[in-house]
Amino acid sequence: LQSKSTKYIPATILLEAYKLSDKENYLHEILAGSDLFVPAYIEPERNPELNARVEKLKAQQANLEYDEMTKNVNFNRIYASKSNETFMPDMKSVQGQLITIANVFLTIGGAFVFGYKSVEYSTGTNNFVLQISFGLLCAFVVAVADIYFLLKRFNTLT
Repeated sequence: LQSKSTKYIPATILLEAYKLSDKENYLHEILAGSDLFVPAYIEPERNPELNARVEKLKAQQANLEYDEMTKNVNFNRIYASKSNETFMPDMKSVQGQLITIANVFLTIGGAFVFGYKSVEYSTGTNNFVLQISFGLLCAFVVAVADIYFLLKRFNTLT
C-alpha cells in the first residue's frame, strides 16, 4: 500500500481496507500510533473580473460611508444641489415668526394706549400719574398673556 516516494497512506485506502477486512480489527486499533497528515490548503486563483468588481464595490461603499459621516460638515456641499425654491419655506417660516413678534409688540402698545386713554375718558381730567400707571398695568397684563402664548406657539414649532 505504501510506496517509497510517499510517506503517508490516504485515509480512503484505510477505510476501504477496513471495510474489506473480516471486521475483527477495529478502525481505532488500525490507526493507533499513526499521525494525521492534512495537506496544505491551496487557495484557488480568483477571477480577475470578480476582483475588479469587488474593488469597485468596496470603493463605492467607502464613498457612501464618507458621505454619511460628512453630510453635515460642508454647507456648500449641502446647498449646492438645492435651488432657490427650497429656501422659500424657510423664509415663510421666518416671516411668520417676525409677524408674530410684531403683533405681540403692537398688542402690548395698544393695551398701554387703552389703559392710558381709559383713565382720561373715565375721570374727565388729565391725571398723568394715574394714566401712566393704569396704562403700564394693562400693558403688563397683556404682555404676560402674549408671552405665554408666544412661548407656547414656539414650543410647538420646534
